[in-house]
Amino acid sequence: MTTLTTGQTLEVTMERLGFGGAAVARHDGMAVFVPYGAPGDRARIEVTEVEKNFARARLLEVLKPGPDRVEPRCQHFGVCGGCHFQHIDYAAQVAAKAEFIRDALVRTGGFEWPQPVLVEHAEPWGYRVRTQLKLAATSGQRGDGRHGRLGKREQRALTAAEVAAAGDTPPQLVLGYHLAHSHGVVDIKQCPVLAPDIENGLAGVRQALVGMQRKDWPYQIDGACGTGGASWAPDLPGMRKDLIEHRVGGFRYLIEPESFFQGNRHLVERLVSGAIGDERGELAFDLYAGVGLFSLPLSKRFTRVVAVEDERRAATLGRVNVKTNGCDNVSYLRSTTEQFLRETKERPDLVLMDPPRLGAKPALPLLLQLRAKRLVYVSCDPQTMARDLRQLVDAGYVLEQVLGFDMFPQTFHVEAVARLRLATP
Repeated sequence: MTTLTTGQTLEVTMERLGFGGAAVARHDGMAVFVPYGAPGDRARIEVTEVEKNFARARLLEVLKPGPDRVEPRCQHFGVCGGCHFQHIDYAAQVAAKAEFIRDALVRTGGFEWPQPVLVEHAEPWGYRVRTQLKLAATSGQRGDGRHGRLGKREQRALTAAEVAAAGDTPPQLVLGYHLAHSHGVVDIKQCPVLAPDIENGLAGVRQALVGMQRKDWPYQIDGACGTGGASWAPDLPGMRKDLIEHRVGGFRYLIEPESFFQGNRHLVERLVSGAIGDERGELAFDLYAGVGLFSLPLSKRFTRVVAVEDERRAATLGRVNVKTNGCDNVSYLRSTTEQFLRETKERPDLVLMDPPRLGAKPALPLLLQLRAKRLVYVSCDPQTMARDLRQLVDAGYVLEQVLGFDMFPQTFHVEAVARLRLATP
């Protein structure tokens, strides 16, 4: 095997997309991860990092584009770190995400899963109803959109006249998202994955910030939109923070701009339907319940529902949503999942859980003691989901179904729903 070195240039053919956002090529048997590559590309790359079993590289030139390569829609793509796959045909994105989930089940979970995973998908543009904008300021001496002044080495590259001219430029607001592979901020003029109400509101946010003193700028701005338009937090001059309303499956949800809520307006109702399926019974637990996305529809299928959420504002809004929708059979508890499972004396027919990206590992021993008849696991990370599913199956559950939902088009992220039953109730 040839030893790769940092700075080495290679010609490779991209084989597939990898979970994490890079294309995967091979050089003498070693996997090489190349951001912004497309399957089938013949390309020239430069090695940037070499590990024991893999390497990373940057794309220098596409010599012959693969069949799935398309023109990105956003002018910021490749600089902004928000999207990974705008250069990939959408059908190929969906196929890759199905493989991400199946690969996680096989490699991380150790399951035999020869069949393809169905990935539900919808319109891949204008879908995001939530965003977090980052702020920074240039000193007037930078031309790369990053925060701060030029270092001494950078200044030496300029003539004295250029430095003086740049120094006369007032600080400029930088409003947007993190740069790819960096904590710097790229100034955003457009974002075609945002719902129109948010994208159209970017100019108003920028104008409000221009009227503020720099010392009063927040670190980030949360934006969300629903049936009544967009709202932003924190409060900005001339822009009042309001509650956002979403309607999903006949239910009315009120959230704040900072609240977690499924971000894809085109697909959220299908995600809820896919997670709940035909489940019915006497008692259901909704763990990591957030503002009640799953709790409210569960209330129509179960005699009682217990929703568990430890974040204060989310739990408060969950109670508001329960009351607003007249779901009197839903109890909303502010508690960690682990604390609730340690204290509960009831055994539910169903546990539905939607844990954070790190998964539900701390809660699994307690969940296994509970021995609920059926489990539904909703996950935004196939790897941690597969790890947790392995532990559940080893302890007596049967994995019946796994579905995918492309809640994040143009990125490598994918939502998954797994359905399990207890082998010996």
